Parts: sequence; C-alpha cells; structure tokens
Amino acid sequence: MKSLTKDQMNALLQAARAHSERDWLMILVAYNHGLRASEVVRLTSANVCDGFITVKRLKGSRTTTHRLFDSEASALTRLAAERAAKNEPLFNICRQHFWYLVQKHGKTAGIPKHLCHPHIAKHSIAMHSIHQAGIENVRTFLGHVSIASTGCYLKVD
Repeated sequence: MKSLTKDQMNALLQAARAHSERDWLMILVAYNHGLRASEVVRLTSANVCDGFITVKRLKGSRTTTHRLFDSEASALTRLAAERAAKNEPLFNICRQHFWYLVQKHGKTAGIPKHLCHPHIAKHSIAMHSIHQAGIENVRTFLGHVSIASTGCYLKVD
C-alpha cells in the first residue's frame, strides 16, 4: 500500500499551512480521521460537536465518531462555529479541488507526484497506526465493515 512517511506527511502539512489555514486543516482532518476526499468536503458544523467529529463514511463503511485531536480541535471548532451561522460546508470546496490542493502542496513539499492525492492521508494514517493499534482497532477507526478492507494495510509496499 502506498503511503507517506511521517516526515512526508509533516512536510505536506507544513506546505499547506504556509499557504492556507483551511488547506492545512482539511489535510490534517483527512489524515487524523482517515477520511476520503468526499467525506472531508461534505463535513458541516453538525459533524463537529463537544470535542468529537462524526462522519458518515462512504462506500459502505460505518459511521464513525472520533475525539478531536489537540492539533485540530481549536481550529476545527472555530470553523464549525463560523460555518454554522451561514449553514455552509466546513471547507466549501469540491473533492476535485481538494485533489488539486493536495497535488499543489505535495509538489511544494517535494513529495513524488504519484503520492499526491487526498486518499494518501487515509492510507498513511492506517499504515502509521496498524502495527501499534492492531488491525481490528484500525478497522473500527476507519469504519470498514470487512477486515479484508483493512488487511491491505498489513502488506509491505
């Protein structure tokens, strides 16, 4: 499974943050919670409540609720409060634009082009955590129904 190293993920996040707080937050949330691009761009203020984020996963996966990470909690809570008043999606872009932004910031960070796509965040958090947390915990975290979906993260690249 192709994924970013922790250093590459940090470089991507730094490049995004240097350009835009929103871009940084989108990529960080995608990584921290193992979200697909479509799941990130569908987030609304209703998904962020009392220090938790709840995501209706796509592609037959289960809905998940995670505690917000310290690295994102303040910025995400503030953004959710701002967007609630306007009834807008948190990030207000389409998944194609998210794809473009990851490519742009990945290039700035020196990440190979074949690794510059939003889904790399989901692959990366799974690869970074599977050996420490275990396959069943990662399956639950990512909302996978089948353990076979999570099993691909046990394979060596």
